[in-house]
Amino acid sequence: MAKSLRSVTMVELFYDLIFTYAVGRMAQTLALPVNGRIAPSIIGEFLMMLLVFWVIWTYQTVLTNQFTHPQWLHNLFTLFNMFWVIVLSTAITPDLAKTKWSLQLSTAVLFLSLASEYSLIWRKNHATLAKISGLTLATGSVTALVSLFLKPYTLSFVIFFVAIIGAGLMPSLVWRPNRVPLTNLAHLSERYSLLVLLIFGESIIGVADTVYTDLSLPAALFFLVVMLLFVGYQLVYDNGLNRRQKSGGLAVIHLHYPLMAAILSLSTLIHLWLGHLLDPQWFAFAITLTLAVYYFSLIGYLSAYPIKRIDIGFKRWFYLGFSLLIFGVYSLMTSVMPLPFLLGLTAYLLANTLYLWQFILHPNEPTY
Repeated sequence: MAKSLRSVTMVELFYDLIFTYAVGRMAQTLALPVNGRIAPSIIGEFLMMLLVFWVIWTYQTVLTNQFTHPQWLHNLFTLFNMFWVIVLSTAITPDLAKTKWSLQLSTAVLFLSLASEYSLIWRKNHATLAKISGLTLATGSVTALVSLFLKPYTLSFVIFFVAIIGAGLMPSLVWRPNRVPLTNLAHLSERYSLLVLLIFGESIIGVADTVYTDLSLPAALFFLVVMLLFVGYQLVYDNGLNRRQKSGGLAVIHLHYPLMAAILSLSTLIHLWLGHLLDPQWFAFAITLTLAVYYFSLIGYLSAYPIKRIDIGFKRWFYLGFSLLIFGVYSLMTSVMPLPFLLGLTAYLLANTLYLWQFILHPNEPTY
């Protein structure tokens, strides 16, 4: 099996832009609070739709990371998939039953397209990963197609959901930790970092909408909050990851799903709250939980591939949990007051960023 040692191509970046547009559209469309809260069913639909996009993007990225493939043929498959990602994005509505055909059919087509590309690779070099991935995606495609014709809609949705979960978990279930094919970790982490960068850019749309509605200090702090979250991720990527480590890359893949969900959710929640569309106490709980998902996923990512000097022992995890607890109490006390809350949130994120830099990424260097 030949691994891809090439850099990211313009076609892949273009695909990422379309993918990010679809994911951003999903976050905005599904954020419809009722009586000051976002219903659990809406949150579940958001997470499920994000899982669909994440599975599709991940299989395509792993393919380019693990295998050499004629560039012209890969570009044709990618361009074909771009169109169906756009079709899939049109299915994103609060009522997925109304867009059942476009959602499940486009997912089935995308799975089948990726399965076809993996099968071409398997016929060429008989790589086990290509065989397993191709069979998994082909099975998921058939299952998604079958789900189209099932009634009632609840049964159809459950079968479709099983197809997505199966495709997402199969590589982890099949490969034992000591037998996962080694990835080009530098390329894989770069692909995910570029995707996260684009998703942060998409989250800025919430800031832009807030600024358009009310150019104020809270809007400026909202922008600063997003920037501090981005800086934290970038610090980990640039200063903490050992991208030469021999690894199967499963932590890179699986930890970026909660990271992406948290980034999109944070921006959406703050935008809705500043628009007085969320109950303050519900918002305080939701924002604290989302920050917990973001930071624990980020530090988990760092702990999976650390360079030698990194310090991520018990003290660091304790700080993370304890500081979140303090912020959660503060948010409950100030969530009815936008300016104090955002000032506190900004201070909390700034403290985390400085702590990450000084005590985790550079623990043995003197403080000036």
